[in-house]
Amino acid sequence: MSKSQQSFDHLYDRHIEAIFRYALRRVANVAEAEDLTAQTFYKALRGFWRFRLSGGNASAWLYRIATNEINSHYRNRRTSPSVDPATVTAERNDAEKELAVNRMYLDLHRVLRRLDPDDQALIVLRYFEQKTYEEIAPILRRRPGTLAMRANRALKKLKNELHQRGIDHEELRGILAPAERPRPTGRNIPAQAAP
Repeated sequence: MSKSQQSFDHLYDRHIEAIFRYALRRVANVAEAEDLTAQTFYKALRGFWRFRLSGGNASAWLYRIATNEINSHYRNRRTSPSVDPATVTAERNDAEKELAVNRMYLDLHRVLRRLDPDDQALIVLRYFEQKTYEEIAPILRRRPGTLAMRANRALKKLKNELHQRGIDHEELRGILAPAERPRPTGRNIPAQAAP
C-alpha cells in the first residue's frame, strides 16, 4: 500500500463517523446519509492529491465537500425530503423513547429545512456536531464572527418556527442528545477508485 493510500485510509477512518452523522442530521435518512457520505469520500479520494499539496485542514475540507454534496442532493431533488416516521423510528436506536424522539426529530428536521442551506449547515455543525465557530469557518468559508451572528439569527428563526408548531425547544435538547448517534454500516467507496 502506498503512503498516499495509507494517508487516505487514516483520513477516512478518522472522519467517517462524523461526516455520516452530519449527513444524517441534514437528510434524516440513513440510506441517503450513507450514499452522501460515500460520495463525499469518493470526491475526497479523487481530490486527495490537491488537498495534500495545499496542506489544509482535513476536517474542514471533508465537511465542505459533504455540505456541497448535501446541497446538491437537495437541489437535484427539487422537493422537500419526505421522511417516513416508521423508518426514522427504526433508525433512532432508542426503543423506550422511539415515538417521542422521532416526532421531535421529524419536526426539527422540517423546521431546519425551512432555513437556507448555509444556515442549515451552520446549525447542524455548531449544535449537533458541536464544532466551534473557528472549526466551522473554513467549512462554510465565513469568518467566525459572521458565523456567530448568523447562528444567532438562525436560532431565533428556529425557535419561532418551533413555537408556532407547539414544540418546546428546550425539550429537544434532552431528546436529541449526542449519545444517540447512528453509525454508518460500512465503507461505501468503490475499491477501484484511485486519486
